[in-house]
Amino acid sequence: NAETPAAPAYNDILSEVFYSLPIMRAFERHYEVRPLPGRHHVLHALLDAYHHWGGRDRPRIAILDWREVPTYSEFVLFQEYFESQGFECIIADPREFEYRDGQLLADGILPINLIYKRVLISELVQRCGLDHAVIRAVSEHAACMVNPFRCKILHKKTSLAVLSDEANRHLFTADEARAIDAYVPWTRTVAERRTAFEGKEIDLLPFLSQRKDDFVLKPSDEYGGKGIVLGWEADQARWDAALRASLADPAIVQQRVPLPSEPYPSLVEGTVQVYDRMLDTNPYIWYGDYMSGCLTRLSTAALLNVTAGGGSTVPTFIIEKRT
Repeated sequence: NAETPAAPAYNDILSEVFYSLPIMRAFERHYEVRPLPGRHHVLHALLDAYHHWGGRDRPRIAILDWREVPTYSEFVLFQEYFESQGFECIIADPREFEYRDGQLLADGILPINLIYKRVLISELVQRCGLDHAVIRAVSEHAACMVNPFRCKILHKKTSLAVLSDEANRHLFTADEARAIDAYVPWTRTVAERRTAFEGKEIDLLPFLSQRKDDFVLKPSDEYGGKGIVLGWEADQARWDAALRASLADPAIVQQRVPLPSEPYPSLVEGTVQVYDRMLDTNPYIWYGDYMSGCLTRLSTAALLNVTAGGGSTVPTFIIEKRT
């Protein structure tokens, strides 16, 4: 997610909750436990972008998203943290902004010069149009927005197809090509075309129809697990229908990657039950080149997405055995 990475504040609070548990205190007698906090990285990234943008005055921060989104509670956590660090901060719905006399105004009166954008660009444009106050203010250099409009390129899942497709191999160095092969699953934009798979030429659509158990379909410009079709969980009719629909609405197809699983305890009806759960870890990258902290999700379902109801967020710690 290169547009609106979520959950750093949730992770910080979950880490605090876990630290307070009696079982964690017992665990710490045998292990050094270090959390991976994220809120301070968010603030530093915002301020760094603001100063590179040319900001000189102390910024007034607006956390920008629709008031009805389920992640609103995280905005409150960020607002409290930013204010604790001495920065004025509001949570603002895009519908509450005006752009007047070269100033971006929240509720018509409060000038904003730094936007922590959590709203999706596509939703902002679809609902409010290209003439929206925020879009005008950012394009006319009246407000700094993080992450900016250009992040949309990486938000689109077709960016992975650009990396993976053999037609683009000439764009990358040998080292880059090896990294792509090692870390990016085989990915193609769904189209009526021929391409290569494991060194052999294939007719893409018939091949995908025949090998549905090995692939997943994903809309290019969605989030929260929307529109994802897992071939190994779909019947043939649904899979073929999804392939046909992908010709009209841009989508990618990716080779299935086995997810690791580990046993985790759960409290079920008052008793502790241990289940194998799939997990994925999603590192946060700051300033484009520094990695710290991560979003970790656990799930009993193959679609590992919290928004889609297919997972739970848990804090992540670095541990070392005490000597």
